[in-house]
Amino acid sequence: MEGRLTKKRAKLTDYRDDYWVCGKCKMCQSINVQKFESARFSANCPCGTRYRFESYYAAGMMEIARAITNLEFDPNEKTADIIYSCNLCGLCQEMCFPLKGLHTTNIIQLMREKAVEEGWGPLPAHRQLLESTAANDNPFGLKPGFKGKAVKGLGLKDAGKEKCEDLLFVGCALAAGSADMQRKLESLVKVLKTAGLDLGVLGNAEPCCRSFSLALGDRDGFEENALENIEKLKASGASRIISACPHCLQVLQDEYSPYLGMEVVSAVQIIPKLLKSKKLELKGEARVKAAYHDPCFLGRWCEVYEQPRRALAAVPGLEILEFERNRENSWCCGAGGGVKAAKPDLSSWTAQERLEEARAVGAEAIVTACPHCESQFAAETDMPVYDVFELLARGLGEVI
Repeated sequence: MEGRLTKKRAKLTDYRDDYWVCGKCKMCQSINVQKFESARFSANCPCGTRYRFESYYAAGMMEIARAITNLEFDPNEKTADIIYSCNLCGLCQEMCFPLKGLHTTNIIQLMREKAVEEGWGPLPAHRQLLESTAANDNPFGLKPGFKGKAVKGLGLKDAGKEKCEDLLFVGCALAAGSADMQRKLESLVKVLKTAGLDLGVLGNAEPCCRSFSLALGDRDGFEENALENIEKLKASGASRIISACPHCLQVLQDEYSPYLGMEVVSAVQIIPKLLKSKKLELKGEARVKAAYHDPCFLGRWCEVYEQPRRALAAVPGLEILEFERNRENSWCCGAGGGVKAAKPDLSSWTAQERLEEARAVGAEAIVTACPHCESQFAAETDMPVYDVFELLARGLGEVI
């Protein structure tokens, strides 16, 4: 995404020129017109489309940012409800920045930081996520030890004791313990090990990336252990970090990488090169007709669009369809930005819109590359929901 956060700690007032010059042109409510296909799937902002008040669109939130900075009113519970209805999907900024140069998504995130600093945010349902992160180093209320359990028996090196070339950063969501997530993790490891990667993990020593803390505006909570976490990753001696989750990827790339001295990539990014070099050969069939969903953080935030598609195109028997809204136009799954925790009705409605779009293009399944998107869709439909690596594993003749 253009204008991503930098290693410097930004403040809302750093973007004063952006929200003061917003002309309410509605570009933030559009999608790329050159790829427009139908009116039914032309909306881009979940909370604005759902609530149909200007304040829930980016343009309205820019006016809120201006009014807060100009001390025109005292923010209250309603103000927090509005700014925490945003998934931080980034599509408004994707549309606005190339033409107007405004950092709308960054501003919304920084308004949340101001809300936390001043005590009018986050929403009550978010507090347990932050409390769990502070107490257990994960937002899901899981007790320490779940990451070691998730990777046990997968044949991976202990990066705290053994030298490895690649460090797999599993993330909290994929290691959370459900049978579905465990199957996806096993598929990912199977594919990477088959390709001959010298792969290690930190297990229970792997820190939480604290993406949720950033999303909810708890910058202090994020930075509390940041330097310690960076040292843990550097101490592995690995030359590259492979992230299994787009939210972790964004944090590692945008927040940690200036201090790491290590390459940080998504697991799906490296697959096309492995296929081209014949280190990975797919001969098993996966007879599935699936639409590929671009996760917001993998796509707009980290600009990874084509590698997952090239990886899936190599699986024999797999028919990949495109959503009408794809790549930079992709509609959010509804799980991001803390919306799922605090506003489940909005989150569910957003997912249902995407599922309707999948049915409209003739998909029999959905495939994506984000554990948050996968769990969100799976909770909302009986339609099969696959991870990219599950289908790659089938291409290896494995059904995990």
